[in-house]
Amino acid sequence: MSSTGGTAWPLTGREAELRSMAGALSQAGGVVLAGPTGVGKTRLARAALADRAPDRVHWVAATESSREIPLAAFVPVLGDEVSGATGALPLAAAHAALRVRPDAVLGVDDAHLLDDVSATLLHQLAVAGETPMVITVRTGAPAPAAVTALWKDGLLARLDLSPLTGEQTGALVGAVLGGRLDGDSIRRLHAVTAGNVLWLRHLVDGELAAGRFVETAGVWHWADAPRITPALAELIDIRIGAQPPGVGEVLELLAIGEPLGVPLLEKVVGPIEVEDAVARGLVTVDTTGRRWEARLAHPLYGEVLRARSGPMRARRLRGVLVEAMAAPGGWQAGDMLRRAVLALESDLAPEPGLLFAAAARALELTDLPLAERLLRGSCAAAPAFDPQLTLAFTLGWQFRAVEAEQEYAAAAALATTEEQRVRVAHARASNLYYILNRLDEAEVVLADVERVSPDAALDMQGMRAHLAAGGDRLADAERAARQVLDAERASSQAETYAAWALLGVLTLTGRHDEAPAMAGRAVAAALRAPETAALQVNIAYWELFGLGLAGRPGLVRERIAELGTSLTGKFLSLFLPVLEGWLALVEGRPGLAARLLAEFRPHFPGSGGGWTTILETTLAHALGMCGNVVGAREAVRRAQQGRHPGIRFEEPRLTLAEAWAAAAEGAVSLAVERARRAASRAAGSGQWAVEVLARQTAVGFGDRAQAARLAELARCVDGPRASAAAEHARALADGDVEALLSASERFESAGLVLSAAEAAAQAAELCRQRHDLGGQAAAARRAALLAASCAGARTPALVAAARPFPITEREREVATLAAGPLSNREIALRLGISVRTVEGHVYRACTKLGVGDRAALAALVAGVPDERLRDGQEQ
Repeated sequence: MSSTGGTAWPLTGREAELRSMAGALSQAGGVVLAGPTGVGKTRLARAALADRAPDRVHWVAATESSREIPLAAFVPVLGDEVSGATGALPLAAAHAALRVRPDAVLGVDDAHLLDDVSATLLHQLAVAGETPMVITVRTGAPAPAAVTALWKDGLLARLDLSPLTGEQTGALVGAVLGGRLDGDSIRRLHAVTAGNVLWLRHLVDGELAAGRFVETAGVWHWADAPRITPALAELIDIRIGAQPPGVGEVLELLAIGEPLGVPLLEKVVGPIEVEDAVARGLVTVDTTGRRWEARLAHPLYGEVLRARSGPMRARRLRGVLVEAMAAPGGWQAGDMLRRAVLALESDLAPEPGLLFAAAARALELTDLPLAERLLRGSCAAAPAFDPQLTLAFTLGWQFRAVEAEQEYAAAAALATTEEQRVRVAHARASNLYYILNRLDEAEVVLADVERVSPDAALDMQGMRAHLAAGGDRLADAERAARQVLDAERASSQAETYAAWALLGVLTLTGRHDEAPAMAGRAVAAALRAPETAALQVNIAYWELFGLGLAGRPGLVRERIAELGTSLTGKFLSLFLPVLEGWLALVEGRPGLAARLLAEFRPHFPGSGGGWTTILETTLAHALGMCGNVVGAREAVRRAQQGRHPGIRFEEPRLTLAEAWAAAAEGAVSLAVERARRAASRAAGSGQWAVEVLARQTAVGFGDRAQAARLAELARCVDGPRASAAAEHARALADGDVEALLSASERFESAGLVLSAAEAAAQAAELCRQRHDLGGQAAAARRAALLAASCAGARTPALVAAARPFPITEREREVATLAAGPLSNREIALRLGISVRTVEGHVYRACTKLGVGDRAALAALVAGVPDERLRDGQEQ
């Protein structure tokens, strides 16, 4: 990627508008492009005429200064052709000069600034209909009647250009960066620029130059708050302009405290001044019920206005707003958080209680940086246990674990009751264990509480249950968790960790029908204390993970919809793609899953508290299903590198990720071996649900030895996946085409579409081997229809059905590996066979397919175009 400064940005996101303009130019004689400042009207207008010969395109740019002189804007186009004319002759001469130019196209930028004579000329040309035109005007700006008549009288089509949507903003910036922008950065960029293309470009150019866009494994992240460059500040200053003192004060107050209630603003500044600011288009007013709130017309106005105000004046204005809010009639529902934020950096004495209450609200909104600011203010004003503990927890959630440990130590020193010691021990042990990887110290913290407060031993079992679940000691975890959950006096913290641990056990062991109730209990307990409230996101992940393992994508979708209304801020932009990515993987849309899951990468450093291995493993599954060898291997490498010493339950799925990486390469026998190993590891620790997934995956790779064990698992693992997988395995083992198609239908009815497509594909292959052409065609058609909704899927079964060849499975495997960079010796090592055996498979496959050498065979099997293959393909 290179700097974009001074170069044209792509027109990503405006394809529909370009098509509409092309249609208007060919059918309506031209188009008027209308929109607010900065949405890219000029750029789009020029792009619409980019395919015309340069000497046939005449551009006119109207300005405020040219408005005073008739036809001044047209002088660069007409030159001396109208000079020296007087009276009505200039208009007639200009009209005649433009009409006689064959194939001419006229572009007029900012036509609302034309003088009346130029506007009349434009109108006459439109009436004549001989000169196609592209005109831009600013929405809401006064324009000559002759210009507005262009669209009002139907002479030209009008196209209103809106600011970029969030999706368009992400696509455009991603195109500039040469990669993909993560959802959190898209949300923040769009919130700051409000879709203004001009300001977006200046902002991104400045942030790129400052190094605040960071790329991690192909995903870009905007790492900081915006810094306004001088060029961007100048553009915004021009838009704001010089304002009367009262209007200026309205803008200043909104810059430091928006949104503000209109009655509050009128009380502080005056109603006339507020009305004037609205009339000038600098302030907007939103109404919700009886509440009227004022905001700056564009988010970037606030950035510039705050930079203008000195720190002392801003500090005083915050105090003015806080006092006005506190006065009778100044307080409105929901103002508590805003008032606390303003008070924090005002000239008034701090109120620790207000700051702590506001911090709790910020945590509910998952605004961790704001919560941290408020908590630090509360602790500085009056050190107390609750703010201190919540501050430590907030730092831990931002992966600033070393700072968090220091604050936990301070909270422990402030603890004076058993209940407080229990609370800090749970949170501190979690930070030490999961984020700092200091497992022994976490146990010391728990033991110290038990030593000082023997009655707290039961509460410590909650965290011990959770640590046991992470360590894949599922029986120990369940025993400790039930001890806590069956007791009557356990703390909410102990109940949270115990219920969360038991949820994990139920999920991994396949007791999916019990899991939703346990998830509900865990969330309810978590919400009873501020330091555990944010854990509801982790709990939700486990609930949805279990629903996916069970084969219930419809319920996953329902829960995501519910969470989408409750998650906010960074948690929404970070975890929603993860959850939606898991849903896409369960449904069988691996391309979408891979794109969504990759967004977590910039946000989890190191082991990420265990998240790195969990999410990289899932991403590797998705990439392997897409046939992306390089991507799957890299995800497996990152998952292995990010292994957490105390989190072992992911080992079976990580081994299964290795299977998918092998399958993507074409080493199907190796993929089967890895899937079997994953199943064995899952069985060894009682992860029956993961064992089902691993054995089902092996069946999809063509393994005919899984029927007996899957039949056993179907009797003890809840949900449609296990029983459908058992049916699939039996049908493949028996070579029963009808049973394979029945399993395909069963998978489809459960919403597991990729599994359905694979079963149908295997039925087609069986028919081919038996020379049943009719059956092969029907099964292949069903597989293709199902695979069409599995965007990006390229599994071994689907590839074999899409490119059926009269060769054995081993011959296809060797030929597929030969299509990569592997030599015959490397293929032999990969598959555990001799080089001579590899050569024999290559020879027999070439003979059967009518191709002459290894390269031609590899190209044919991999689907690579090669002229040398034409004769062989025809045969």
